[in-house]
Amino acid sequence: MKKIICLIESLGSGGAERQMTGLAVLLKQEGYDVEVWYYTPNHFYCKNLENEGVKFRYISEANNKYKRIGVIRNELLRAKPDTVITYLDTPCIIGCITKITGGKFNLIVSERNTTQHLGLKDRIKFFLYKFADHIVPNSYSQARFIKQNYPNLKDKIKCITNFVDTDKFKPCENKQANDKVRILTVARIMPQKNILNYIDAIKLVVETGYRNFKINWVGQSLGDIYYTNCINKIKNLEIEDFISFEDQNPNIIDEYNKNSVFCLPSIYEGFPNVVCEAMSCGLPIICSNVCDNADIVTLNNGLLFNPLDPNDIANKLIQALNWNLRELNKFSINNRARAISLFSKDNFLKSYMEIL
Repeated sequence: MKKIICLIESLGSGGAERQMTGLAVLLKQEGYDVEVWYYTPNHFYCKNLENEGVKFRYISEANNKYKRIGVIRNELLRAKPDTVITYLDTPCIIGCITKITGGKFNLIVSERNTTQHLGLKDRIKFFLYKFADHIVPNSYSQARFIKQNYPNLKDKIKCITNFVDTDKFKPCENKQANDKVRILTVARIMPQKNILNYIDAIKLVVETGYRNFKINWVGQSLGDIYYTNCINKIKNLEIEDFISFEDQNPNIIDEYNKNSVFCLPSIYEGFPNVVCEAMSCGLPIICSNVCDNADIVTLNNGLLFNPLDPNDIANKLIQALNWNLRELNKFSINNRARAISLFSKDNFLKSYMEIL
């Protein structure tokens, strides 16, 4: 039986963590000996792994950034896995360093976002990728970026987009009608998600005369200056009745099924997990015209906007608020069918098994 170690920073509520948890479960079901390792104390998905009988390990000593590389390297060498799958930048770098310094395993590094500019850490990471066996971007835009900027890596690249368990993420049979149009966003509260421009757009919608809507932003708050700026801006613009932030919900499917429309206003993304899940639950989509979003969202299932233009965001929100029941039903049916076609867990698993 092949032994696989999946290495990630944490098991928090983010999209990368969700995909790695799902991958580990699928590989376990195929008969692989799988273990998930993480080193930052966020344990959101541990229960999911436990329920599926997947081993996981919190390496607390590696939470110290000065010891991290050495600790994990030594543990990987001691474990002697056949394959190591890494998600997110630091685990990918650690995997490569371990491979260079004695690791005798098949190394699959995974790109979970799109590179906006090449900083020092990115240059180090892409240099080290020549020691990986496979590079798996989860978006076609990131695959193109690597091939264009690092053509020596092109033969290692295989794009595997995110999967959705469409049997689990599905429309509610008895969805209750809301007195207001409820628009959902599921994302961490951070600058990448473009919340300040989104708030400006919401103010423009209200000024145009639309008031029968509520935007629910569900996601982890880091409690930092950016979050404080968002809260203060909402108060200063006097739109507290139209947008609220809620903590991450373990039962995220309930959130999808309580709302009418899904919106993701990010400045950049990889292959957005939450958009795929929302589509699988039959929600119409409005989101930024960035990265792979235009490959997912078309005129048949939603709307795209310029994330840097609050006026364009506002115009698309207004279009969504004007959708009638027939249009909402059409988008719902189209999105459900598109999700089943594009985000199959069978295709996702098959693609990974081809490179194991």
